Amino acid sequence: MVADERSQEFDELVRRVLEEPEFTVAMAGEHAPSAADLRAAALAQRGALLGHARAAEQEYREAAGRAQSVWSRRRRVRVIFWAGGAFALLVALAAIMTGAWNDEFKAALIENRPVSMIGVVGSGIGLLLTSIVIAAVAGRVAFALFSLLPRVRAGNESARYSWSADVALFVMTALVVAGASAADQLFWQMAHNRPAGDDDGYAWGTPVSLIVGALFVAPYLLFLQASEGAGVQVWRRGLLAPDNQDAERLRAAWWDSVAEALRGLLRAQIGAHITRRHALTLHLKQTPGLRQVRGLAFHVSTAAEETLTVVANGMDGGSIALSGPRGVGKTDLLHAFCGDGSERLGLVISAPVVYERREFMLGLFAQLCRSAIAAELKTAAGAAAKHLEWIHYLQTRTSEASMNAGWQGFGISAKRGGSRARQPLTYLEIVDALKGFLHTLADELTTTGLKPRGLVVGIDELDRIEPAARARDFVNELKVVFDVPNCLFLLSVSDEALREADLAPVGRRDAFDSAIDEIIRVEPLDLATATRLLDTRAVGLPVPFAALFHCLSGGMPRDLLRTARAAAALIVPDRPRTLPEITAALLTRESARLADDRGFLRTIEQIFTAELTLDRLTRASDSGFPGSFDALARVRRDLGVADERAGEALREIRKAWDLPG
Repeated sequence: MVADERSQEFDELVRRVLEEPEFTVAMAGEHAPSAADLRAAALAQRGALLGHARAAEQEYREAAGRAQSVWSRRRRVRVIFWAGGAFALLVALAAIMTGAWNDEFKAALIENRPVSMIGVVGSGIGLLLTSIVIAAVAGRVAFALFSLLPRVRAGNESARYSWSADVALFVMTALVVAGASAADQLFWQMAHNRPAGDDDGYAWGTPVSLIVGALFVAPYLLFLQASEGAGVQVWRRGLLAPDNQDAERLRAAWWDSVAEALRGLLRAQIGAHITRRHALTLHLKQTPGLRQVRGLAFHVSTAAEETLTVVANGMDGGSIALSGPRGVGKTDLLHAFCGDGSERLGLVISAPVVYERREFMLGLFAQLCRSAIAAELKTAAGAAAKHLEWIHYLQTRTSEASMNAGWQGFGISAKRGGSRARQPLTYLEIVDALKGFLHTLADELTTTGLKPRGLVVGIDELDRIEPAARARDFVNELKVVFDVPNCLFLLSVSDEALREADLAPVGRRDAFDSAIDEIIRVEPLDLATATRLLDTRAVGLPVPFAALFHCLSGGMPRDLLRTARAAAALIVPDRPRTLPEITAALLTRESARLADDRGFLRTIEQIFTAELTLDRLTRASDSGFPGSFDALARVRRDLGVADERAGEALREIRKAWDLPG
């Protein structure tokens, strides 16, 4: 049923996206695939597209399940609540009128006169008002007592709803019991077949009142439990209307994620089929993809990802480090590998700027527990719930309040205090518990289900930890959990943090190098991969402009998209820009950051001109050409890092292009 629902909604989503102006315009281009071809490509990649939004789907499914469960319980008890409450109130009113009738009937017998209905009504109103006064006093006392609860005093919204419901229950119970106290005379008459005297019937009052009160309280308590303690809140929202706003919001977020992934796929499909234009003028009518800064919806596979998959499949645990310069795509690769949701259960946690080993281990432990619960694992989820209770290893709560109210020497006072504390675990105890839970989690993942799954824990941005020696200490301490079978740790580190490990002499391994089993280098993008990434963001980008963005970004994905956005911002609907205009504007933007590298900027300016013919473009797109666009991108990366190497490469590039000077 769920699979059919997903298939139908995915088909409808494909239809809606293909009707968007961005794609209707793109499909009109030369050699562009048809709507039927794009639909077939989308359906073929449906599993992968849904996988990009698996976390959002899981969150929605959990919320929908909770909403359905609550609604089912409400539906079962609403009849009990209304019928039971109405019956109890009717009994209480009947008891009040019976007591009034009994008093008037006795008076009529004594005075030898007919029973006066006016007297019965007047006596009934008197008893009703007395019951209301008693209920009001009880409500005031209950209000004072419940207001002392710490959660109410702290302004907790759910506590206020529960508190309001409890006070309402107390007031209505007092009203019913007070009114039912007159029912003892009715039952006495039925038992003795005569009116009760002044001293008759009162022994029956307490049990009769309790029975009538129970008829009211029992269904209300059932309703309160079914509404999860928020009786008044449920009343306000409507007893017959399910509260599914949160589930609907998460559902919309889920399909929005799928839609973004679908748009990226369709752009790439169109870009792969259309005739690559050798245009020297940039027209960008629809570029919503460039506005998206981050997201796996636009992820493109790289050589590093293929290497990571092969290496990870050959390991049953341990640790892998992704190294590379900042902005090269390590975070994107780490999230894509840990979050695909198909082959493994994964989570990603960021390394702290200020590393405290105890706090980090507790945070990692808590994240693992939440992931196990969300995955609905039988054994691990139960253990995770217990672990979460003590992960907050020190819980202390103390509250105290007092209230006094009185009249003529009579008073009520209340005082409440509470304290709960658990001594903190030592660091070694935390690590031991974490390691044991990793064993439990990994064992269940690999031994249950039709297809075994692994566990992968991603730790991102180790380069944020400073100084570098502290980052090495971090990994060295973390390696105590690296030996759990079927549990893979994937770390993202900068070149600076790994430099010492990469350059370690043969025959000697330092502490940092010994903690890592494999190191995978994430290289900057080449021109072909950069073009594929741009294709997921904008359809039909001319090759000269893609090459320009690639050279200025140095092959760094983050800078590539930043440069493309800057160029798109220069375009207005009635004013396209030429290649020299775009080049000049981007070089002006770059000159502030590359003030000491005028040679590189001048080279870019001299290459990307109106004289960039198709033959020159084709020759420079070949990475084997000494003056290729990839060579220019390498020079951009080396500036400020290896200036001598960059200068030599720049001279070779200028020579290959026959540039003067």
